[in-house]
Amino acid sequence: MEQLTIGEAVRGLRQRHHMTQEDLIERADLSRSQLYYIESGKRNPSLPTTYAICDALGVTLYDLVSYMYSVPQEGSGTPSISSMGAPGATIG
Repeated sequence: MEQLTIGEAVRGLRQRHHMTQEDLIERADLSRSQLYYIESGKRNPSLPTTYAICDALGVTLYDLVSYMYSVPQEGSGTPSISSMGAPGATIG
């Protein structure tokens, strides 16, 4: 089973929460380049940055990791967790 990178998960959750990059940058206190490098997969965020991103998205770290494993890859039949589409939804 393939999984998303943390950057792909951040981008996917940001988009599902109808947030722009600017929204996330402001809410998580990131620089534009930080978010670019994270979402493009060029760098992984530190743990404190990951927590700040989760907080800004209104999800837990568990939600972020679950999302990484729950979103189907192109051509995959794996179902996604439907509650992840709701802003502020948590799992567990």
